[in-house]
Amino acid sequence: MIKKRFKEYFNFTRRERNGLFVLLLILFILIFVNAYVNNKTYGSIVQIDKKFQEDVENFEKSLELIESKEIQKVNSYNKNKKYKKASWKIVENPFDFDPNTIKKTQLKKLGFSNSQIKVLLNYRKTGGVFYEKEDLLKIYGIKERQYKHLEAYIKIKKELKEKPDYVSQKETLIQVEINSANTEEIIELKGVGDSYAKRILKYRDLLGGYIDKNQLLEVYGMDSSRFFMFSEQIVINDSLIIKMNVNKVKFKTLLKHPYLNKYQVQSIMKYRELIGKFERIEQIYENNLLSKEDYFKIEPYITIID
Repeated sequence: MIKKRFKEYFNFTRRERNGLFVLLLILFILIFVNAYVNNKTYGSIVQIDKKFQEDVENFEKSLELIESKEIQKVNSYNKNKKYKKASWKIVENPFDFDPNTIKKTQLKKLGFSNSQIKVLLNYRKTGGVFYEKEDLLKIYGIKERQYKHLEAYIKIKKELKEKPDYVSQKETLIQVEINSANTEEIIELKGVGDSYAKRILKYRDLLGGYIDKNQLLEVYGMDSSRFFMFSEQIVINDSLIIKMNVNKVKFKTLLKHPYLNKYQVQSIMKYRELIGKFERIEQIYENNLLSKEDYFKIEPYITIID
């Protein structure tokens, strides 16, 4: 009787046996996978906090994004900005030249960039004259290194070395300290009206103050012709520069500065979040948060000291 009952419960058709085999196979696979996953997860010692590791990975990705955006920024900057940073080239065979008469093609052969050539020619066009070799440094974008390289080749005609009487009239022009001046005082600049005065003040507020008179060429709508009309009137007191403490400044405040973009500010903030604070300002470019060129532009406006 019992044997008969046993056969009734454990006697399967071919179809039932196949189904049972498939179920056992699936069960075996699930057990194997579960054991493998558990062994992989807990078999190694985790030494780094997971959140910290994620922050580091995100920070590295942000730096890659910054590099990509910087390339786009440079391309856009070159297309849309009226003022472009000079890119001077050293030439092997420089030759004598007079900055008052040299032609565009000759300037190119001496390594002058297109933007430098444009500013120099505009300076002459508006009546500017080079009386001394050092006057070449008046041209925006021409730095000391370039001047020193070309100094021996600058030959100004003797009759131009003595300034005519009308040049002394510049001394009678009102001098304006650009970092403390109000609208009425800025209007005293030759060629500057109420509209340009407000733009100069607005850009001064965004920068934190002017450290170089040539920064006025960055003011919206300012061209070299107008700039040369009043450049000799400008006086700069760089002790009035307002600096931001990079260890305390807020994201939105830093983002407002004209020399920084969103991705650069994000990288500075992320670095500060991970490291704690900057011990030295130079850490900004040493850790590739900014290019060296961008760093030297913003460096006068930042500090780590209250």
